[in-house]
Amino acid sequence: MTDLEIKNEPKSSFLSRHKTKFIILMTLVGIVIGSVLLASGFTVHHQDIPADYWTTTSALKGKLLDTEIFIGALTMMLIVTICLAIWGYWKLHSLPKKHAEHTGQAKLVFWLCTIGFFYNELWIAAILIVVTDWKKISAVIKGRQA
Repeated sequence: MTDLEIKNEPKSSFLSRHKTKFIILMTLVGIVIGSVLLASGFTVHHQDIPADYWTTTSALKGKLLDTEIFIGALTMMLIVTICLAIWGYWKLHSLPKKHAEHTGQAKLVFWLCTIGFFYNELWIAAILIVVTDWKKISAVIKGRQA
């Protein structure tokens, strides 16, 4: 590229250049705020626990497991993990829908994928419909009939 071409390129905004970093930062801030908010709903112990209650593994273990903020953070991480697992499962099951246009059966594949979210056998049928080359099968059937 020449210097003139570089100068004429449109400048992207700060947010568009650092979108992924911004999303990660906002997710971490959300987890921290969520853990602080969830901490108000927890009572770890109703009484002080004696120091000899905790084993010799770590002095930090007793302090961490005895705080509401840490338990709130664990709960928030659990919620985020469950949401990501559901989102990933949904994205996996929607893959055949994205590739169904060439089959002429886009609506059928959509419903098989949606119902296949609960009954995996239907999702497998949707995948088979998408990956099958129906033109070749039609040609073979017409060739045998002739």
